[in-house]
Amino acid sequence: MSIRYVIDDVLPQNIYSPLEQLVTGEDFNWYMKIGTLGSHQSNLGDWRFMHIIYKQGYDVDKYFPSFEPVIDFLNPYALMGSKINCDIYTPTPQQRGWHTDQPYNTESTFTSIMYFNDCNGKTIFKEDNVAIESKRNRMLIFNSGCEHAGITQTDEPRRYVLNTNFFTDPKRIPIGKSL
Repeated sequence: MSIRYVIDDVLPQNIYSPLEQLVTGEDFNWYMKIGTLGSHQSNLGDWRFMHIIYKQGYDVDKYFPSFEPVIDFLNPYALMGSKINCDIYTPTPQQRGWHTDQPYNTESTFTSIMYFNDCNGKTIFKEDNVAIESKRNRMLIFNSGCEHAGITQTDEPRRYVLNTNFFTDPKRIPIGKSL
């Protein structure tokens, strides 16, 4: 069974607002990533800033407790990884490469993307070209095997997304608007 949901206003404002301020604030630690897919840069604009919140087998990041409400919402059996991406403005929309976020693609592996600001950047699915707009406090949840790509924004200086990969029973997935 294929799962693909969009959930708006995923966190209550009293929980979401401090998290948004953390991610979009000047004091958050960002690391430059050359090449948005792997380490190969496909063009001059193919880079972003990122911050790994959690990676299986590594120390937990100091910011992890701030993101626990998001993880709790997802209700995973196990967390595989979670990172924040900060994409930089491009003068024209650039579609990044098609990909899946991790190699374990079963009926119990899922990816979520949580958006932290409104902009015209998008997430698009290869299967049917359905595009999801970036909207603050919106979450997209889908089977990890679904190939997708990001499209850069042209109307805001930055686009912030939290990307999380996890294992769970499909019946535990929070239900939103089906795509």
